[in-house]
Amino acid sequence: MDNLTEKELLNYAIENGIIDIDTIQKQIEMNERYRYIEMHESKVWQSTDGNWYTYLPDIKSKNGRKLIKRKTETGLYDSIVEHYKSIENEPYIETVFDEWVSKKLSYGEIQKQSYDRYKTDFDRFFKDTRIANTKFRYITEEMLEDFIKSTIHDKELTSKSWSGCRTLLNGIFKYAKKKGYTNISITSFMGDLDISKKSFKKRVFTSEESVFTDNEVLMISEYIQKREPTIIELGVLLTFETGLRVGELSAIKWSDVDGYLLNVNKREIHYRGDDGKYIYEIVDEAKTDAGTRKVILSENAQRLLKQIRTINPFGEYVFMKNGKRIRGACFTRRLLGICKSLNITQRSEHKARKTYATKLLDAGLNDRLVISQMGHTQIETTRKHYYFNNKNIEQNKKQIEEAIKYG
Repeated sequence: MDNLTEKELLNYAIENGIIDIDTIQKQIEMNERYRYIEMHESKVWQSTDGNWYTYLPDIKSKNGRKLIKRKTETGLYDSIVEHYKSIENEPYIETVFDEWVSKKLSYGEIQKQSYDRYKTDFDRFFKDTRIANTKFRYITEEMLEDFIKSTIHDKELTSKSWSGCRTLLNGIFKYAKKKGYTNISITSFMGDLDISKKSFKKRVFTSEESVFTDNEVLMISEYIQKREPTIIELGVLLTFETGLRVGELSAIKWSDVDGYLLNVNKREIHYRGDDGKYIYEIVDEAKTDAGTRKVILSENAQRLLKQIRTINPFGEYVFMKNGKRIRGACFTRRLLGICKSLNITQRSEHKARKTYATKLLDAGLNDRLVISQMGHTQIETTRKHYYFNNKNIEQNKKQIEEAIKYG
């Protein structure tokens, strides 16, 4: 018997009637009952009507508690135990977030790509914070305000980054209120929240960082065309001629090309699969509320497509290599490599799209035509985020000389 483990000894005692398992179970339940009763801080009393009374915490009531009564003292303590037992099983904010975002995905309100972005944003903003380590019921408006302002300050959020955090807070707290986890009205709270514009980190992008100059575009074109260009390099040039998003560029099919018109009605998305690896798909939808659009192709864009056709004459998609569609990220990687080879500021394919928008606006095109080509809903979006000075110093000087010339 000396060599038996504790588990073997316990099994021996139970099998031989030395220990009664039912007695152990009852003792465990009794200890648990005492623990829940000790959590209760309000007074328990018997009124003159013979009933037993106490106050239980209640987040839905104005004073934070509710009066309950039972006919017997045992019945009252049963209710107290049941209340604190249910609270102990209440969720933290991460559980509520998971429920909310999973339902949005199942209802088709978001795609898997957005689901992944929400999960990444949650980890970025909420992990290891005070409200993440507090049961949802006990998150107060004061705690919420402290979380928001400290997050903006400590993580140096821009106003755009804050909008991502705010999206999660609105969704999580609206869902939590419906489920009865909180009485905070996030709509009212956000409406009353006072955040100074000075709180946000300012990110100022220079024109040199945001768009390519006319001379740089010419250098890139000559670099590609002076030798036998690859299909990816021709795709880079096509971006400068069409302003397509990189995901749209990757999704073009030959059936989308109609003379001097290009039907933009698909895009590439990517998200993590169950194994954690990225899955790339084409979806039949536009990126924004502007919806699908028909992009007018310049003569140079049409020539580029003819070149691409000679490289890929039989593929379903315009950009394919070894029978597989070329992913959007490949175009950006190649453009960055070309910039490095030419010793010019490295910029992504998105900056080529901004260069295209700048060219359209500088040419004085009708606003409706500009937003139609860009896939925007408002010209203000194009002007605020896509319009930069893409002229070099000499060109700027010449324009200023012409502008202030007298006589």
